[in-house]
Amino acid sequence: MKRILLVALAILSLGGVVNAQDGNNTSYFLSNLPQRYRLNPAYQPEYKVFVGLPALSGISVNYLNSSFTAEDLLTKFQDSVYMDIDKFYKSLHKRNYISFNNEISILSVGVRAKSWYGTLDVTQRNDFLFRYNKDIFTFLKYGNRDYPHMDFGKLGLDASSYLEIALGLSKRVNEKLTVGGRLKYLMGIANVNMTDSDLSVSTDEAGNVTLHSRQNIRVSAPVLITDENGAAFPLNQPINWGDIDFDTDDLTVSSFLHGKNPGFAIDLGGEYKLNDRIDLFASLTDLGFIRWGNKKYNYNFYQNTTFKWEGADISGSILDKEDPNYYSMDSAFTRLTDSLKDNFRLSNKGGAYTTMLSPKLYLGGTYRLNRMFTVGALFRASLVNKMFLPSFTASANARFIRNVSASVSYSVTRGSYVNVGAGLTAKLGPVQLYVETDNLLACNYTNTQSASARFGINLLFGHKDRQKKKKEEEAPAEIIVEPVVVKKDSVQRDTVPQVDPVVPIKEEQVTDTEGETKAFYVIVGSFKNKQKAENLKKKLSFMGFENPSVLLNEKGMYRVSAGTFHSHSECWEEVFQVRKKYPQFSDAWGLSVP
Repeated sequence: MKRILLVALAILSLGGVVNAQDGNNTSYFLSNLPQRYRLNPAYQPEYKVFVGLPALSGISVNYLNSSFTAEDLLTKFQDSVYMDIDKFYKSLHKRNYISFNNEISILSVGVRAKSWYGTLDVTQRNDFLFRYNKDIFTFLKYGNRDYPHMDFGKLGLDASSYLEIALGLSKRVNEKLTVGGRLKYLMGIANVNMTDSDLSVSTDEAGNVTLHSRQNIRVSAPVLITDENGAAFPLNQPINWGDIDFDTDDLTVSSFLHGKNPGFAIDLGGEYKLNDRIDLFASLTDLGFIRWGNKKYNYNFYQNTTFKWEGADISGSILDKEDPNYYSMDSAFTRLTDSLKDNFRLSNKGGAYTTMLSPKLYLGGTYRLNRMFTVGALFRASLVNKMFLPSFTASANARFIRNVSASVSYSVTRGSYVNVGAGLTAKLGPVQLYVETDNLLACNYTNTQSASARFGINLLFGHKDRQKKKKEEEAPAEIIVEPVVVKKDSVQRDTVPQVDPVVPIKEEQVTDTEGETKAFYVIVGSFKNKQKAENLKKKLSFMGFENPSVLLNEKGMYRVSAGTFHSHSECWEEVFQVRKKYPQFSDAWGLSVP
């Protein structure tokens, strides 16, 4: 174990710093998925209450490799598998990175209160990202003969693990605009963060090789890094690699949750309903930091070394063993490795430090084709230590019934251009299951550069559009029915013969909630609840009615109109046409504005 950790630390000494990027863009378009509020805090779930089952409400894994695949690295020949160095080298870009992100939702709860929606969730997050240049493999493959100076640039490795406790609140400002935010308290668990990196190899005309390395590695973890005697390393003193030891006696649950690595972050978002078909949204998440302040477990290793490589002198190994100047070939190479270790030793500066989260910007919208289908587009961008990581997603979404929704998507990300995703939610009783991925092609794991998956279980209660017979929420259509006997010779041109009870046009003072009030309306529904009226209005649009509207009378009732007219006769005829064509509106009636 000691050797593994020592090798890992040695690799870190060649790195720079970046943070990881998450995935799961498809989640943005699953219409009845409560966890969408994590991507946009303005989103209000459809259910009055939702509860995410502990440790099961949300588990996600995301992987992205900007260059090679497993097939580029490994080749099968007969019954053996071997590394194909040439194919691997050709697959690399000038700058490359590998990222991994994992989230586990420990607790998730949401509650609606009128136009407000509040959420509470606790999540454990793990991020990893490694960045490197192709030049380092050029040096390893071809050597330095044709490259007098090779600058490997800023290699990078950053890893962090932390607990996130978030309180969210969203507000429906009006029928078009909803805004929201989430305030997050962060508890840092472990981090490896590198703030400076510079590595180069130069060869002069005489063939002498000069290595230069400048690194700064910051580590915070509940592991004591000591010398072989268990003592802490003195500050600003070189550390011998062979003296490094790891004391894991403090590796307990309490050491992870000591609260000495606090952080704060905020998410902001908004949704805007441009019209009955177009919804726009924008959000900014993970805008924050973590202060790694536990001095007992904090380390700040640095080096700034220039070393002239003279190779291994083996001339003494060809002498007679009895010669006093004789030394073995093993001794010659031991001298070389000792020289390298002495020159590339680290020093410990210690002290607390701060790391920033990787903020993410989401911009997008959806267009409603009809009651069942929508299409959407999403642009997402992350800024990670001056490295810009954009992605674009297009989706097609279906809401088959209230309890089942599905989405398919196509995403383009930096270094990965063919990502076909899919998502599905299904609810049986109060239990909802959901699963989604941004790349179905990752099933062919040997030839993929990215993979992502998110799944979970929710308990949902109280859908906002459920049918309830509550007299205080929904009023009758207030239809006045008068039996009329119609004679054949008394039918006028502006009336329609009707043997059923006829509904006259009722006069009432109303105002149109969205436009100019007209003279006559055909009313198909009346509500005390404005949202119910708006929902019926949307339904009328889907059914093909051209000018549905919502009216408000002096008693606070919301009348839903299927059409407007300039004359009494036109309104009168449309009433009977609606009643005949649409059985669900058999109680339609006319309204005249004085």
